[in-house]
Amino acid sequence: MPDKDDNSEGDPHENLVAKFQTLSAEGDLLAQRRAFTEAIEVFSQALDIRPTDKHCLVSRSKCYIHVGSPALALDDANTSLKDEPLFFKGIFQKAEALYAMGDFELALMFYHRGNRLRPELDEFRIGIQKSREAIENSIGKNDKPKDFKIEISTKLRKNLGTLFQTTSVSHGGSGVTTTPGARPPSTPATQAAIIDTASGKAPHSKVESKLLGELYEDKLYLQNLILDRDFVDFPDDQIFDFVNEGLRYLGTRLEFWRQQNPLYARKKEKKIKPRMERGRSTAHHRLQPLDIPAPAPLPPVPPPVNPPDLKRTSVIAPITPANKAVKV
Repeated sequence: MPDKDDNSEGDPHENLVAKFQTLSAEGDLLAQRRAFTEAIEVFSQALDIRPTDKHCLVSRSKCYIHVGSPALALDDANTSLKDEPLFFKGIFQKAEALYAMGDFELALMFYHRGNRLRPELDEFRIGIQKSREAIENSIGKNDKPKDFKIEISTKLRKNLGTLFQTTSVSHGGSGVTTTPGARPPSTPATQAAIIDTASGKAPHSKVESKLLGELYEDKLYLQNLILDRDFVDFPDDQIFDFVNEGLRYLGTRLEFWRQQNPLYARKKEKKIKPRMERGRSTAHHRLQPLDIPAPAPLPPVPPPVNPPDLKRTSVIAPITPANKAVKV
């Protein structure tokens, strides 16, 4: 027999249902705002109440993909398919997680499976197309990979030189010089994320700069920060974790882009002038003076001699039946 206090507080089951719905709605709102880390925490609290809710599992799986954790996203997608193997959202999310992990063949299979279940959805057709393109880029076509050159900007070369100097100062002989009580800048977690810059593998850096694009300078900044002398002498655990997480994310993205779209499969980019420069150059070309000789002047026209005195005459048209019919 329940106590009076429990009856006064209401049904605990109804309270849990309301709490789950509130947390699920809050997680969806955070995901729409692209606050994926906070959304994962909220979805986890909701799943503590209902561990097998398939919609909440799919939502958290999407957030895991955005933060660069496709393995956790795959676990949530598999859990959402346990009770209902034909749940199309779970199938799509599993295909997305496999694609993010670089398993393009298996992802293509699940995209096809979802397309057979829901052929009216564009998501599965787009997934089939991008998986096929990724597979073709990964294995290459019939022709041999073409030779390609990677250009590095002057600013990027300067950053690379700074990084090599910092690495040579920080790495003393066989190890890393640290002060007593300071957190070592190179741990097993960071060794997997940081490139072996001491070896000075320029081609590897060139490939990374091409794959990461603008993000490569961010990676150099994080590597410089973690090897900085002030940071080694006065370490900060929170900043260290942030830098480590950033390098880990860039490392996973680098590996994914290397498999999805290798450099030899990319089309050669042509340098296109900005639209304003093109318009300015063509206008300048049109306004250039042409070497055309000036025409000879025309002779003056002589005035008339004794012009006749023209008298004003009026001509009256004869009246006809047609004229009578037309009256103003």
